[in-house]
Amino acid sequence: MKKRLFGACFAAAVLASLSVGALAWDADFEPSTYNPAVGESVALAVCEPCLGEGSYQYRWDFEGDGTQDLETDDPIVNHVFDTAGFYSVEVTLVDETGRRKSKRKGILVGDEPAHAVREMVEQADGTIFVLLSLHLEATVSVPAVEESMPRGWQFELLDDGGAITRTNAVDRIYEIVWMSEADEETELTFSYRLHPTSSTGTVTPLGGTFSGYVDGIRFVGEICGELEIEF
Repeated sequence: MKKRLFGACFAAAVLASLSVGALAWDADFEPSTYNPAVGESVALAVCEPCLGEGSYQYRWDFEGDGTQDLETDDPIVNHVFDTAGFYSVEVTLVDETGRRKSKRKGILVGDEPAHAVREMVEQADGTIFVLLSLHLEATVSVPAVEESMPRGWQFELLDDGGAITRTNAVDRIYEIVWMSEADEETELTFSYRLHPTSSTGTVTPLGGTFSGYVDGIRFVGEICGELEIEF
């Protein structure tokens, strides 16, 4: 199975150099893979360029149930998921003054024919660049993505990646479909920009699914990576 290895913390590293809030510390992390096997050790690395100076406590919720599973002063931890499924992993950073900032990301555990990852970069003008990548681990017919359009934001398509796209305005869903068969180990991507239309200081959840057919059987899964916008 092809794995996605962490390195520069894509969204957070660019954010640190481009965004308006680059001078303030922020919470972000990157897993060694967004699609680990059951029982595989996953490294979760907090983005050090986002921290600035000072010391922090890192509080981890690996199950997404609101319960703290680990507190440490190490910015890199390892965790093993014992059961297949979608996990909303959250880290909360606490600085020396007691201030807290959190970040949630989705991880899909188990042997799957594909997984999708959402990455975001806040731009200096207040817009947010979003890159969505669909990683295929099998030959998939009609791979597709349904991405929710968050309320309070306007959606602008940048690159459709060769897909057919449609806006479902009633359900506020952007539908992306590649009308062909894609081979194993293929990566399909598309990108869009979000423009804010509401006031700042809000946390907006993100949602979306990916799907396709393998040997005539349809599969559906939740999109990994970024799960909310804090603006």
